[in-house]
Amino acid sequence: MFKVRATVTGYGKDESKGPCHMRLRIGDEITFDGETVAGRVCPNMLPQLSQAFNALFASGGRHKEGEIPGSYYPFWHSPQSLYDPAYKKYDGVGFRPTLERPEEGYKFVADETLFDNPPGGKFIIGKGTEKNDIKLQCGDSHTFVQFKVEAFDMADRGDALPYYRRAMTILSKVSGKPGIAMDKIINEFTRDERDNIYPSLGQRIVAVLAGELELLRYVDAKDDKVTITDKGKKKLESFIKSLTAEEKKALKL
Repeated sequence: MFKVRATVTGYGKDESKGPCHMRLRIGDEITFDGETVAGRVCPNMLPQLSQAFNALFASGGRHKEGEIPGSYYPFWHSPQSLYDPAYKKYDGVGFRPTLERPEEGYKFVADETLFDNPPGGKFIIGKGTEKNDIKLQCGDSHTFVQFKVEAFDMADRGDALPYYRRAMTILSKVSGKPGIAMDKIINEFTRDERDNIYPSLGQRIVAVLAGELELLRYVDAKDDKVTITDKGKKKLESFIKSLTAEEKKALKL
């Protein structure tokens, strides 16, 4: 899941003759971090920006024509959960995985059980570093204010926070073993760490989160061999500094 930014890039017409009534200037930004929107949003652009933010939050810009961006969510590979404040030191929110609910006939099997039905009935494990931005234009024909919308980092707020933390712990494991095979990363976690921290880990969600790290150039993943980059080292260092002593201990960082 990704932070998204919309930047005013220009005007389709002479702004001095047909001024933007929001007084948006070139370089003005609107950002979404997974929880809050920051910046001045023209109500005329709200529907377009919401749609673009939603798509890039999910896929980071990797979705191709005909694909549903929400199919990229790591959420689909997660188990059901309950709110338990004692678990906040792990995921930052306080979700406790519930791998079995006998009264509901529910049992989570990593890489097999989907949390729910993905849109279109399929899910996508995004790989690669190609990400597209989205170009938007205000419908006001007097000015035609233009925007570029792009994913620029991993979302670390709201519902995205547990997945962000899992991605950072994956980054930590990769840091310790440069060139580790993608399907061996999960072995760096104990059974308890795999199952009892939300989201629980299977090979698919590890690949989904590693794919997000790769898209942002925090890791290189060539031939499914994963290596942390210099950019990734700085990101990991910053993340660890942001944690409390209790959280570092819980996450073994």
